Parts: sequence; structure tokens; C-alpha cells
Amino acid sequence: MEAVDNLTKILALMKYSIRKILFKKRIVISFLILLTVIGIMGYAGAQDTDRLNTGSNLMGMLIVMFFMPAICMIYGSSVIRDEIEDKSILHVFTSPFDRIFAYFSYYVSLVICLCLILAVITSLGFISFFGQQGIDGEAMNIYVTFIGLVFLGVFVYSALFLLTSVVFKRPIYFGLFFVFIWEGFIGNIPGNIQKISINFYLKSIGSKQLEYITVNGATDVNTSLMVIFASIIILILFGSLIFKTKEFT
Repeated sequence: MEAVDNLTKILALMKYSIRKILFKKRIVISFLILLTVIGIMGYAGAQDTDRLNTGSNLMGMLIVMFFMPAICMIYGSSVIRDEIEDKSILHVFTSPFDRIFAYFSYYVSLVICLCLILAVITSLGFISFFGQQGIDGEAMNIYVTFIGLVFLGVFVYSALFLLTSVVFKRPIYFGLFFVFIWEGFIGNIPGNIQKISINFYLKSIGSKQLEYITVNGATDVNTSLMVIFASIIILILFGSLIFKTKEFT
């Protein structure tokens, strides 16, 4: 009976969170990013180019390496923090609902919304390029690979930035540093130092699926997945424990 009650509360909080995520003003940022991706990939698709190599590299650079972590940072660092700031999270703190379940509800809601948003961006970006260059079996293999990388990235980046939203009062500053300096710079430095970034393991998986992606020192798929899933579990665990025990003001 308690399990059913907890499940009902989880679903109710998820419904509430999904509605807030998708219908807040930040969705305008996602729309602008969508237009940017369509514009860049549409322009590139109109050129005479090696479609498979150019298309896969564009999707990797624009979406996986830049816009995907940036969108996860924008939404992930604010989904709980906004409720703390405007005191609307009091309904969670004052209810008998375990905070660990509440944190998990926020995480799942965030993942669902970001997978939806980024699936639209990735799909329309793919169509804007390959729709002009030709969509065949090889092109669809690129699409499926990048959709998979995007969803995998959403799971791990969401766990990271949701954690920062309960650790820092202004998580956006850490997010900007992480996306643009850590992932954008350190993640592309040759040598073993790049292995302390998330995007290295995403790129490693992509390089094993597509010959058009090259990564120096890429790890095998199993190792990359193990690192990513271990990171997700650790980040969610720490985030939920902090959310349960920390006093928010």
C-alpha cells in the first residue's frame, strides 16, 4: 500500500515538473537553438561536400559536443533551484513524501523533457542536412547513432547538473565553466587528460559505431558505457542524499 502511495506521489510530481519544464520561458532558448542547428546544417547540406563525413561531424560538433550539454546545463541547473528560490518546493519539504523519491522524480522528469527537446533538435538538424544530400541506410545509421549518443548524454549531464542545483546557490556559474572550459577545452586536449571529461566517452562510443568519427585514444564501448553509467549512479546517489539532508533557505 505504501509502495502504491509513493508511486502515485512520484507520478504526480513528475507530471507537475514536466509541465513546468516544458512551458517555462526557457523553451524559447531551445527554439532558438533549434533554428540555429537547422540553419547551419541546412546551409552545409546545400554545399557540394562529402555528405557522410560532413554530416556526422556537424552533428557531433553542434549537438553532442556543444548544444546538448548546454541545454542540459540550462534546464538541469534550474529545475530544482527555481523552486527553492520561489518557495514552491515547500510542498515537497512539508509533505510526508521521502525527499529521495522526490529527487528521483525531478531527475526522471528532466530526462524525459530533455530527451524530447533534443530528439526534435537532432531530428530536424539531420533532415535539414541529409534531406538535401540524400537519406539512405548509411545516413540513417548516423541518425540512430547520434540519437543514442544524445539520449545517453542527457542521462549523465542531467544527473550532474541536477546535483549542482542542490549544491550551489548559483549553479549556472559552475555549469558555464563545465560546459565551455571542462568539456569544450579539456575534453578535446590530446592525451589521457581528456578522459576526465564526459564527452570523451560519448565520442569514443560514436567512433566505434561510425568510421567518420575519429578519437585519439578512444576507449572501447563497454568501458565507455561502464564509466558513463557509473557516473550517473554516483551523481544521482550524491544528489538525492544532499537533497534529503540539506536545509534549503
